[in-house]
Amino acid sequence: MAAKLRFRNGAWWAVVHYKGRRKLKKIGLDKREAQRVVHKINAALALGKWEPDDRKRTAMPIDQALWDWFNAYRPTFSASFETGAKINIEKHLIPFFGTTDLRDIAEADVLRFIQTKLDAERAPATISNILSVLRRVLNLKRREGVIQRNPLENLGELMRRVDRRQAREVRQIDAWTREEVATLLNLSQENEPRFHPLLMFLLSTGCRKGEALGLQWQDVSLSEGRAWIRRAVVHGTPTTPKSGKARSVVLSPALVQTLRELREQRRREVMENGWKDVPDWVFCDENGGTLDERNLHRSWNRLRRRARNHDVRPLTLHCARHTFASLALASGKSIRWVASQLGHANPELTLRVYAHAMRSEEEDLSFLDFGSTKRHPRGTDGREPSARKKPLRITPRRGSRIMEHETGLEPATTTLATWSSTN
Repeated sequence: MAAKLRFRNGAWWAVVHYKGRRKLKKIGLDKREAQRVVHKINAALALGKWEPDDRKRTAMPIDQALWDWFNAYRPTFSASFETGAKINIEKHLIPFFGTTDLRDIAEADVLRFIQTKLDAERAPATISNILSVLRRVLNLKRREGVIQRNPLENLGELMRRVDRRQAREVRQIDAWTREEVATLLNLSQENEPRFHPLLMFLLSTGCRKGEALGLQWQDVSLSEGRAWIRRAVVHGTPTTPKSGKARSVVLSPALVQTLRELREQRRREVMENGWKDVPDWVFCDENGGTLDERNLHRSWNRLRRRARNHDVRPLTLHCARHTFASLALASGKSIRWVASQLGHANPELTLRVYAHAMRSEEEDLSFLDFGSTKRHPRGTDGREPSARKKPLRITPRRGSRIMEHETGLEPATTTLATWSSTN
C-alpha cells in the first residue's frame, strides 16, 4: 500500500493503492502542496490509520456558494461594493462556472476564465475585480476546512503578469500640469459656474468625488482653513468615506476665498427661493439637495470638450486627485502629509502610486560633505588656527630654532656651560 503523485487533466492527483484497489484524490496545481498531501497519506498508511473516503460527498455548487456568501455578508458591504459584487456574480461568475463544485475549481479553470474575458476585450483590472469576489468565497471555505488551498490565493501576482502581457506601454498615473489646471479653472468659471467650486475643491484637496459631494457646511472652518471629511455620497446615498475613517484636509487661501463666495451665493439663493436656511450640503443642486452624479458628469464632459480645444488633455475627473498628489510631492511635501490628505491608510500606497512625481535630488550631494575629509587649497597651514586639529606645542629646543630663524642670532648653549662647569 502506497500513495504516488501523478499529474493528469491539468491538476496533481494522489494515486493510492489500498487493499488491491486504486483510489484517486485530486489535490490541485500546487506541486509542493500535493507532495505534502501524499507524504501525509503515506505516513497514515504506514501507521494503519488511513481509510478511503467512499462516502458520497455533498454537492457544493459554486453558484449557491456565491449567493450564500452575498446574502450572509451583505450587511457589511458598502453601497458601491454591493452593487458591483451583485453584477459580478450575475453577469460573469455564474455564467462561466455555473454549478461546478467549488472543491473542483483549479487554477486551470481560473486561467480559462481570464482568457475568456480577455477575448471579450475586458481589461485586466476589470477581470481582477470580478475574480476578487470568487476569491473571498474560496477564502471563507478554506478557513472552514472545506478546501485545502485557494486557487485564487495569488490572484494579484497572476493578474500583474496578465496586465504586463496585454499592455502596449508602461502605464503611469495621469495628472494635469499646473498650466492645464489653470486653464480648466478659468474655463469652468466662465462656462460652468455652478461646477467651478466643486472642481476647485477637488484639485486643491485631493478628495474623492463622493467625499466632496458629502461635504456639509458644518464640516468646514474657513477661519482655520480646514475641512473635515466625515461622509461620502455614493449613488445618491450618504455613507462613510472609503477608508472608513474621518480626516481633515487643509484648504488653500484661494479655495477658502472660493468657498466664502459660494456661501454668500447660497445666502442669496435662500432669499430668492424662499428657503428656510442655507442648505447643509456645500455642493448642492438647484433645490438645495445632494448633487446628482449624472448632472455632475454632464457638466464635466461639457467642460472637458471645451478644454480640449485649449490643449488640455481629456482625462477623467478622478485625475484631479492624482493632480493634487503629484503637484504636492513635486513641491517637496512629505509622503506622510500627502497620504493623510488623500486618506490613505498606509503611506506605502502613496509612495507606490506617486513615486514618479517626487522631486529628483541626485545632483544635490552637499549632505555628504563631512568636515574631516575636506582639504584647504593652500594646505593645512592656510587654514585658520581654529581649524587645526591640535595647537602647536612650543618646546625649549623648538623655541630656540624659531628665535634663530627670526633674529639670525644663535642662542647660548646652556648644556655646554653646564657640562664644562661640572667637569
